[in-house]
Amino acid sequence: MESVGFSIASWSGWTVEANRQSRVSGAGSNIRFSDTPDASIVPPMLRRRLNFMGRGCISEMLQHISNDENLPIVFCSRHGDIERTLKVLIDLAKGEPASPMDFSLAVHNAIAGILSIHCNITANISSIATSEGAIVPVLLEAVGLLSESTPKVLCILCDVSLPTMYRTSAEEDEFPFVACFTVTAAGGAPLHLSYEGSAGNAAVNTPLDFLEFLAAGDADSAKAFTTLHNSACWVVRKSSSL
Repeated sequence: MESVGFSIASWSGWTVEANRQSRVSGAGSNIRFSDTPDASIVPPMLRRRLNFMGRGCISEMLQHISNDENLPIVFCSRHGDIERTLKVLIDLAKGEPASPMDFSLAVHNAIAGILSIHCNITANISSIATSEGAIVPVLLEAVGLLSESTPKVLCILCDVSLPTMYRTSAEEDEFPFVACFTVTAAGGAPLHLSYEGSAGNAAVNTPLDFLEFLAAGDADSAKAFTTLHNSACWVVRKSSSL
């Protein structure tokens, strides 16, 4: 396929303190480290619907949207709010009624829905579940939404550690994270996404790695972000113009 051109106007991320040592570019990548996500800007009655992952997402999303913006949202998570979903299943297995709030907020795009309530957003919300290379489907979906009437799309990627009962012996305890950025047709860092075919030795780089790639400047060593998606290699490249 031919490359897809777009720009990233802003980006930020959050993860727990334990993940700090694995990050390479520090504050320049706009990644914050905290074991307690801050969603205090959200009114208490709405904030009570947000658990750990939800508060991490909302605190990042609100950095990229103003009160009068009605932006489409692309929300991506491998497992969604798995802790809330597991709680509903455990309650049902015990023969107890599921919490109506937990049940309604266990849907995959619930966190983005809460943001839409807080910011009065009526635009489209796309919800994506993916495993490897989550950046690729998010970018393709966001670019597909861009038009003259939709110049910017808000993207959010997030996950928490998978509960122990769902892990196989080969799965590691992944760190909770949130990566958020806005995709535009122009006006930010010009980028191109292209399909490169066979996976070869490509790594499954994470959404936080993508933020560090965006922050790394234009050095030759930082002009390409390579990742896997559907067992194939995809590359995001920096360029001087779209």
